[in-house]
Amino acid sequence: MRSRSSQARRLDQLRRFDRQFRRPRAPHRIAGVDEAGRGPLAGPVVAGAVVLRRSAFTVPVDDSKRLSPRARRRAFFAILACADVGIGIVEPSAIDTRNIFHASLEAMRQAVLHLPESPDRLLIDGPWTVPGLDLPMTPVVHGDRRSLAIACASIVAKVVRDELMCWYDREHPVYGFARHKGYPTAAHLAALVAHGPSPIHRRSFRPVAALLT
Repeated sequence: MRSRSSQARRLDQLRRFDRQFRRPRAPHRIAGVDEAGRGPLAGPVVAGAVVLRRSAFTVPVDDSKRLSPRARRRAFFAILACADVGIGIVEPSAIDTRNIFHASLEAMRQAVLHLPESPDRLLIDGPWTVPGLDLPMTPVVHGDRRSLAIACASIVAKVVRDELMCWYDREHPVYGFARHKGYPTAAHLAALVAHGPSPIHRRSFRPVAALLT
């Protein structure tokens, strides 16, 4: 666990990265955009878009994968209190139709469109841009480790997706979705073989597709 001083330095580092994209002496709404759920065998891909409304943000933030579930949830509610947030969700059937890459971009597009106000610039996690949006955008490789706005979007996407998978666990309890969130753990693969695919499994993904042939 980081000390408070190292957490403050980390936040300042993330802020400085975002600051380089602001226009001098003018309001400038920068949205970070990231997704969660590209790798699982089940469930949707979820994207978050976050525009921080003020800089007095002191909760520890980092790439969502580097935070504990408790730290992610704490950061999530802090983000909701001081940011505009948009969510995009693409369901498994659409992932099978479009493939996971294009489904992820669509989730990002939806997240931006669901912001309460259009941003002036997008910072996108990864080496690509999002089609279908008439906005300036900057791809940022490993952006969830470099940009405060993208790190916040990463946390939002991860927490929302995890909550959805816990809900699906109640609908389909034999698979253990609340524990593994749809990722291909040994327990998940064993349940998949024992019970077959559920309605939320991605039929185009190899371990699921193999059971359907």
